Amino acid sequence: MEDTMNPALSDLLNTASQICREDHFKKIILRHCSCIQHPVSPDRLHAEIHPSDQMLIHSLQHHQDAEVALSQYFNISLQQHASAMQVYKSFFDQGDRSVDVLDFACGYGRLLRLLTLSIPASQIWASEIQPDAVEFVAHAFGVQAVPSHLDPEQFRPEKQFDFIWVASLFSHLPEHLFTAWMNKLTSLLTPRGVLCFSIRSGDLLPPAEALPEAGILYFATSEITDLDADVYGTTYVSEAYVRRTVSEALGAAHPCHRLRKALAHEQDLYVVCKDPNRGTEGLEKFRRGPWGWVDRRAVSSDGELDLQGWAASLDDGSVDSVEIRVNDELHECVTNIRRDDVQQAMGDERLAVSGWAFRMPLSLPASTRLEVSARTAPGELALLFAGHADSRASPGGKVCVRSSSSEPPARLPSTRLVNAAP
Repeated sequence: MEDTMNPALSDLLNTASQICREDHFKKIILRHCSCIQHPVSPDRLHAEIHPSDQMLIHSLQHHQDAEVALSQYFNISLQQHASAMQVYKSFFDQGDRSVDVLDFACGYGRLLRLLTLSIPASQIWASEIQPDAVEFVAHAFGVQAVPSHLDPEQFRPEKQFDFIWVASLFSHLPEHLFTAWMNKLTSLLTPRGVLCFSIRSGDLLPPAEALPEAGILYFATSEITDLDADVYGTTYVSEAYVRRTVSEALGAAHPCHRLRKALAHEQDLYVVCKDPNRGTEGLEKFRRGPWGWVDRRAVSSDGELDLQGWAASLDDGSVDSVEIRVNDELHECVTNIRRDDVQQAMGDERLAVSGWAFRMPLSLPASTRLEVSARTAPGELALLFAGHADSRASPGGKVCVRSSSSEPPARLPSTRLVNAAP
């Protein structure tokens, strides 16, 4: 990809790579990784991102700012890790070295870079259809990598797994592959096995669109243009369709637990146990954590820092404040500005007053480091921005509310401004 890349994108990728190697940036990521209970040194975090990672490229192209794109990329990575570990710990002891984990459709390791800090790499298998991604995750994270296949029947990892995590694959599959991969992945579960996968609910469709009676709607477009649109696009499904597909794979009325908007505050997670009698009570305390965005980041001609954005939580509603570190000096900024756009996009009236604004004079704006975080009452953190005061702000002052797994399909009106792909 780099051989045909335009110079502007290549420069952004080089800048992103340099940032990812900095200990300061790694420490910020680790500080926001609240589900890791033990201290982790920055050298243990492999933060560098493969230059072909479509999720980062998608964000760089949208924002034209390496710091904004990286903040977005890692915020989604952190929230995905927190979600995966909550599901994992609902069924398994984190110290149990006998649990075999499969991160299926792992991409270039957006989850793996943090998952391997929580679970030993020796217990983790990773599968992806892109050959360079398979090679990268094996080398970078030390996991056992298994090439995937376009045909589910040709995917043969030669073992079963206790926990299979599938983020943002079923949200891209046409109906025949949705069913086929459900059959394949459930067949790879051990008797105590748990499958957790994400879907894009029909609730996310704009008002002009609706799910057909079958309960699945597929658009032949996605952020990964290298894959055939006939097998990888953008998919919306109903809860009834998901439950019917699970039952067809595992038996009549096989139970599955739905966690609404549990992946990046957008996609739903479904949890399925191979043993239909295995309880899911531990999932009742599942939390999505905080979310938000920095809409405006500017320094005036007289050196005043101007930050604006929003922060909220689908667990609790609006958060009390955001934390802003200016050259490591901590400030708190209350969320007291009405944001009807956030309320409408997130579908939750509790988020109507989720906006915030922060101003302060800067003595040396060119060297000012910024870190903006949303914190919930229980202490969960979301990374809204990490970078510098003087780097380029979001293009055109656009407000980013959603964090969907791709830009809206071309035939759909963009009723939500996207944040990036989980």
